[in-house]
Amino acid sequence: MKVLFDHKIFSTQKYGGASKYFSELLRHLPREVWESTTRIADNEYIKSPALFNYCDFLPSTPFKGKAFLMYWLNRPYTYWKLSQGAYDIFHQTDFDTYYLNAIKRKKMVMTFHDMNYTKYRQLYTNTLANNIDNREAFQKQSVARADVIVAVSQYTKNDLVNLWQVNPDKIVVIHHGVDKVIPTDLNKDRVIGHPYLLFVGERYGFKNFDRFLKAYAIVKKHFPDLRLICTGRTFSEEEEQRIRKLRLQGMVIQIGADEWTMARLYRDAEMFVYPSYSEGFGMPILEAMVYGCPVVLSDASCFPEVAGAAGIYFDPYQEEDMADKIERVLVDETFRKEKIILGHRQLEHFSWEKTAREHFEVYQSLM
Repeated sequence: MKVLFDHKIFSTQKYGGASKYFSELLRHLPREVWESTTRIADNEYIKSPALFNYCDFLPSTPFKGKAFLMYWLNRPYTYWKLSQGAYDIFHQTDFDTYYLNAIKRKKMVMTFHDMNYTKYRQLYTNTLANNIDNREAFQKQSVARADVIVAVSQYTKNDLVNLWQVNPDKIVVIHHGVDKVIPTDLNKDRVIGHPYLLFVGERYGFKNFDRFLKAYAIVKKHFPDLRLICTGRTFSEEEEQRIRKLRLQGMVIQIGADEWTMARLYRDAEMFVYPSYSEGFGMPILEAMVYGCPVVLSDASCFPEVAGAAGIYFDPYQEEDMADKIERVLVDETFRKEKIILGHRQLEHFSWEKTAREHFEVYQSLM
C-alpha cells in the first residue's frame, strides 16, 4: 500500500494546526506506506528532524508572496507524480482542484477541519468574503470527489451533514493527538515576567478576539498587573486602535512564537483562553493541558468534545461571563488545581499514535 500526500499544506503554512496535524500523522505512520510530493517548503513542523527530503526554502527570508511562490514551484512535480499513478491512495492536504484529472480513478482521502469561514462569512470584509467563496467551491469539489472524508471532530462531521448534506457514511471522525513529552532542556526563564493570560493563533472573525479584549479590560480593573500575550501575526492598525480605545497600551503584547517559546508560554501562563465561536478541533487545548495550564474557553462548537470536564466554560457572546470565569481561576487556587488534574486525565484520550492508527485503518479499508 502506498499513500501519496500532496505538497499544498507544507507550501502554504509555516505554522498552523493543519500542517502540524499532517506532519505528526506522517511521523507516526509506517515510513514505507507514504510519500509526499513536497520539494520545497518553509514549514517548521517538518524540519527537525527532517520528515522527508525537501529543500528548506529561504527559511530566514520572509517576503510577501513567498507561500504563493512555493505552491506554484511544487505544483508541476505534484501533478506529474499524481499522473504517474505509482500509488494506491491520494490524501489531499488542503483544498484544490488541479489534481482532479490527474488522479483518475485512484482512491482519495481528504481531511476536513472546519466550516468556520462558511458559517461566519458575515464577519469578514468583502475582499476576504470573495476568497471564502473560492475556497468553499474548492472544498465542495473535494468533498464530492473523496472516497473517505476524515473529520477532525464529531462537531465538524455534523456541520458537513447538516449544512452540505454530505453522506455521513463516508465521513470518519478521527481526533488529533498531542505530544505529551515536555522537553527536559526547556529554558526555565519566563518569556514574560508579569502574570499573563495567553491567546494563541489568529484573531479575526470567528476567533472572537474583540469581545475577549473587552473581557480582559474588565479583568484588568481588578488585576492591574495582568498582561495579555497574543501569539501569531503582528497587530493590525485596527487592532492597535481597539487596544488604545480600551486603554490597554503596553498591556496587550504580541509575540511571534516558535514551538519552544510556545511551550514556555503555556507553562508559565495563568491560563489559556480560547474565546472562539467555533473551531474544528482546537489543538491548543491539549497543548495547554500538557503544561499544566488551565483552559478557559467557549461553551460552543467542539470544545466540550475536546476539553471535557477539564474545561472552564463561558458564554462566548458575554464579556462579563468571560471575565467572571477568568477571575475565578485567578482567585480560586483549589479550583485551578482541580482543573489542571482533570486536564492531565483528559489527555489520556488523545495521542498521535492513535490518530495514525485510525488513519491507517481508513487506508486499509480502501485497498
